[in-house]
Amino acid sequence: MHDILIIADNLSYKINENRLFSGISFSLKKGECLHIKGSNGSGKSTLLRIILGITSPTKGEIKTYVKKNITYLGHKNALKSYLSVEDNITLMGLSNHKDLKEYLEKLSLKELLDIKVANLSYGQQKKLALLRIFLGNTNLIVLDEPFVGLDIENQNILSNFLNKQLQKERGIIFTSHINCDVDSKTLKID
Repeated sequence: MHDILIIADNLSYKINENRLFSGISFSLKKGECLHIKGSNGSGKSTLLRIILGITSPTKGEIKTYVKKNITYLGHKNALKSYLSVEDNITLMGLSNHKDLKEYLEKLSLKELLDIKVANLSYGQQKKLALLRIFLGNTNLIVLDEPFVGLDIENQNILSNFLNKQLQKERGIIFTSHINCDVDSKTLKID
């Protein structure tokens, strides 16, 4: 039982009288990844919010056994568009991280430190937001559509990173419409 991070039992969610999803059960252990798939509006983001404890299910129960913090990146990048890349990195508390320089180079962000986030492309903003994931140190990583806006090279960087986290016994839950090379089990909701 000490390997279990999350147990979801018979989760359902309704908006007014409209059922978004029902009967969802799964468990996630250390070193496992769960890829949540479904069409637009099927409730993938809502399910992530239930997993995170932000939203309560209409029915069912979720138990979390995560010892450290959870790192979460939603489909919105949670950046301050009026600040520079460097200021956003400071706000994220990553300025002194030992691997920051490596990831700034790997993600081609090093030359953009003085640029306002509002002037970056969507893909550049996504890479900046993903620094939270690349430089985080948690037992569970939860991502909502992390591959959207990334070119193939950066999708591969993210996939490789996530696979390495699984080897370090971290759990990962993510939604994605984009096929990616992450060793995961699949939960389909529709």
